[in-house]
Formats: sequence, C-alpha cells, structure tokens
Amino acid sequence: MKLSPISLALLPLLTVFTAQAAVYQIVELDTTTKVRSTSGVAATPQGEVILNGSTLLDFEIDLDEIDFESEIILALFTDEQIEEINNGIFSSTVKSTLINYLSSQAFVTIQPVGSTRVIRQTQNSGQSQVVLRDTQQTKNNSEFAYAVNNSGYIAGIATAPSFKSTFTPTAAPVAEGEDPVEPANPYTAWIPEAGYLFGYVVNGQQSTALPPQFSSYGGGMSAALDINNNNLVAGFTSTGITTTTQETIDSICTGFSQPLQFCLNQVLSARSVNVLSLLSKVRLYGTVDTYTEGYEERAALWQYSPEGTAVLNRTWGFLGEKGTGLAATTSEDYTVPVYYSRANAVNDSGIAVGSSLYSDTSRVTTFLDGFGGEFRIIYSAPHATIFNGDSVTGFIDTEEWVGSVATDINNQNLIAGYALKNINSSVRSRFFTYDMNTQTLRFPEGFFSSSGTEPLDMNNQGQVVGRAEVIVGGTTSRRINAFLYDNASNTFTNLNSLVGCDAPYTLVEASSINDDGVITATALINRVVYGYNGEPVLDENGDVFESEQATTVLLQPIANGQVEDCNAEENTYERNAGSLSALWLMLLGTLPLLRRRSRARLNR
Repeated sequence: MKLSPISLALLPLLTVFTAQAAVYQIVELDTTTKVRSTSGVAATPQGEVILNGSTLLDFEIDLDEIDFESEIILALFTDEQIEEINNGIFSSTVKSTLINYLSSQAFVTIQPVGSTRVIRQTQNSGQSQVVLRDTQQTKNNSEFAYAVNNSGYIAGIATAPSFKSTFTPTAAPVAEGEDPVEPANPYTAWIPEAGYLFGYVVNGQQSTALPPQFSSYGGGMSAALDINNNNLVAGFTSTGITTTTQETIDSICTGFSQPLQFCLNQVLSARSVNVLSLLSKVRLYGTVDTYTEGYEERAALWQYSPEGTAVLNRTWGFLGEKGTGLAATTSEDYTVPVYYSRANAVNDSGIAVGSSLYSDTSRVTTFLDGFGGEFRIIYSAPHATIFNGDSVTGFIDTEEWVGSVATDINNQNLIAGYALKNINSSVRSRFFTYDMNTQTLRFPEGFFSSSGTEPLDMNNQGQVVGRAEVIVGGTTSRRINAFLYDNASNTFTNLNSLVGCDAPYTLVEASSINDDGVITATALINRVVYGYNGEPVLDENGDVFESEQATTVLLQPIANGQVEDCNAEENTYERNAGSLSALWLMLLGTLPLLRRRSRARLNR
C-alpha cells in the first residue's frame, strides 16, 4: 500500500488496523490519560494531528476552598469515603464526585472547571497541550480547535480563565431616607479575565488573539471558526451593544456584591447567540419565538500574520427582512428579531459562508401566553448565507425550508450545509450542496428519506464528510454514523461500510477530509476507563473497567481497496421513523454557542 507523505509521517504515532478487503484503513491515535475522550480536527502536512479532548482528568481541585464539614459536601459521600477524606485520601471516585459538584455550580465562590482542551500529537514527542489562552494552566476555562491550514496554523476559541482572589463587597447606594445596608464580609472569589470568549490562531507555541471590533463594555468577544491558506480567519465578533441592553445589564451587574467582570462575563455569555438553540426553536415552532440580546454579533474576517498579529479585515451584516439586509420595521404588533451573522468557513478566494438571521413580517404565528392572552411572532430563523465582498446573500428557499446553515466552501466555490424541513411529521436536517458558479442546489439522498444529516467538511474534489442518522436492524431507535458523499458521482456512503468488518469501532462522525482523501473521524470503542487520578478505574471485583468511549481515528485510503462483504443484516438500515438517540443529541453540540464542528482546511 502506498501512503501519502502525511500518512508516512504519522505512522510512528498510530496503531494500524488492516483488513483483507476494505476501502479505508483505520489508524488509531495514541490514547491519552489526560482527557476522557477525544474528537479529531485534522492531520496536518507537518505530520501532526490536532485533537479536541473533553473531560480533563488532570484537573487540580483547590481543596482549601472546599468545606468538607458542610451538609452539602457530606451528602455527596459515603461514611467510608468521608473517613478517607479526613485521612487525606482522595480516590478517583471522590475526585470525580467533587469535580462534578464544582462543574454544576456557576457561582463566583466556586472553583470553575474547564471542559475541553486542544491536543497536538507529534511524530517524535507524543501528545502535548496546545494553549490558546490559559497560559497560567488554571485548567478552569475551555479551549476548542476548529480548523488547521496548510501551514499548520490552528484556529479556535477559548473562554476566559479565572483567578482566585479576595473580593471585598461594598455598600450599595440607597435612596434618601433609607438605612444603609451593611456590606457582606470579604470572600474568596474566582474572577475571570475580561472577554468571555476570544478567537485565537496558534502557530507552534505562539497564540494570537483575534481583536473584537467592539470591546469597550465587558471586553468584547470574538471567535475563530476557520482559517484559509492565505491566513484569513473566518468567524464572528462583537460589533456593539444597544443602550437598552447595556442599561439592563448594568442593573444586574453593579459590582457591589460580586466582582463586576464575573457578572459581565456570565450575563453576556448567557445572552450570546446560540445557533443550535435558535434551530431547536425553529424545529419546535417553525420560527424563533424568543430572543436574548447581548452583544451585536456579526460575521467577520481577520488577517493573521505568522509574526503573531491579527487585524480585523471586515465585518458583514445579515440577511434580514426578506433578504434585504435590513432589520424588520418596528411595530407594536410584533417583536423585532435580534439579528446576527456568523462565518463558518472561508475559501482561498476569501469567500465566506455561514448563517445569519432571516425574517419575514408577512408570515405571522400567533402564540398563547399561558394566561389566556395571545401574542404574535413574525417568522425568523437562521439561514445559510454567502459573504462575498460587500454582499450578503442567501440561496435557500425560505418558504420550503424553515432554517438552514452553510458549513463549508471549497476552492471551486462548492458550498455544503444543511436545511430544516418537516419530513414524516418531524423537522429534520437535510444535507445540501450549492454550486455558486452554476447556482445549482442539490439535496443528496441520505441513508433514508427522514435521516437527519449534517455535513462537517469538504475537500477540493467535492468529497463531503459528516454525520447522519441510521436505524439498524429493525429497531426504531436512531443512532448516528459517519458518512462520505462524493459530489461528482452523487454517491452517499456509510463510512462504517468502507472499513474492515472486524474493525472494533463504530464511526459516528467524520470531521475533516483533505485532498488526499484522508479522513479524521470520531469513533466509539470499548476501552479502559481512566479516573481523575490518571489510573485505570476498577470495578467492584477489582478488575479494570471498560466502557464505550469516543476516540479519534484517521481513515487512510487503501490503493485499489474494495468494500468488504459483511453480514447483510448488520448493514441494513430500515426506512422507518424513530426518536433521536441521546448520542445524536450529545454530538449536536459540546459548547453552548457553537455547533460541534471540528474541521480542517488542508491542501487548499
């Protein structure tokens, strides 16, 4: 078998699973005891593999700030565990319980816990963390990679790390004639940096933040979702905040009883645009029914320089009212939507694609308010958007499709994405491709007519990878599997059918494909579970415990490979309806404001 230069460079890092007959060879990355599970971003031309890891197993608990005599903490443990704690013994189970407790508490007095980090696996030095923002190694923020270009530059996002400090409350002003309120005593607080979310580009050990357009209130925000081979970074940024919104937040965040920056980060993050949430509302109601408003968020491009600078190149507007780029006219009959735009990908010509809010005041839905009254909502929803030069345009029929998102564009101006439509009495995601050159829109047939399908990445040959629902062997429970679509031949294939039948994996998501056809995917496999002490977890019999976990694999094309003839029953996908599985819902998103989309820009 002849491997590409990338493949040859990676072989020393990988465990290889071959088959007598298959189209792809699976290569598994070295396992890590620093995170519970991984998902792939890309294999770079420099011979590295970039991963996202979740559930940090090396998180260090600040035991000095936990009151082990409080009823809340004592209720978490057995008498035996409490005795161990009193003797200074903290087992993996105890640590896990404490970390789960900390993670569930969003209070300034509780130590925050990070959920994701970026990992680089190199040929010679194994795995190491890629630091975007957490230079002090607090491990209490979350960092996530989205794309890598041919130079190996990584684009991603990072939330604000927090630092332990003593906060002294001050007395709030009172109205004339009222008695002043005595402020609370000083207390230990975890105070975050300004800017609840920033985009970053990482070059080797150098990390560069993307400057927001608007940063004078709360620090602003930015996000990096893609980077092309000319080092243009696509994403979105804060461009302002309305006076009304600022006044509302000022009434909440006074700085008297808790640190001002903690409150600003918490409130602005909660009010940020969550595209997944908007699409969920569209699935339920056929429109976005409620809005939250924090920063004004707009699609953006930055120019990154390898010397370590990033300059905001431009921002774009939104589709708006009936695609005019304008907001709906203010009226007492309805609430004007909160508009946004977001660039998910950019090709080497600088054409970006993503989504923005579309509205139509002529399409009105009446809702009951629960108190016998009625209120009217105009149609609004995220829709796939092209950002090209000064133009912001859509291409999806908003009458037929209730929502849509463009996820990628290649150098041939072929766009991939998905759109929502009521199919068999349920709103499903349908995968599409759109050729800008010929203005041809195609909805390829998935595994079955009502299969929810989302593309995540595309190469310059028009090969698209992603995830789609399947129903296996006569059941009604839906699961997700990774797919490969070839635009030239209009063929849609389950990637699990292209690897050896004896492969010990289920490929649930394909997150990137380069021009050599090498695919980065996420697979489920039964393997040893590691605890928060870095040691294998043991069951009640003292045996090593195994469970199904997500891990990153590469799929290497096999020269002249052919599909192996596996058991026909195992590869039969019934064409009947069923409910979404918990796994499908889990993989729809791991961060609150961004859809789960690990993708790479290689050989473009």
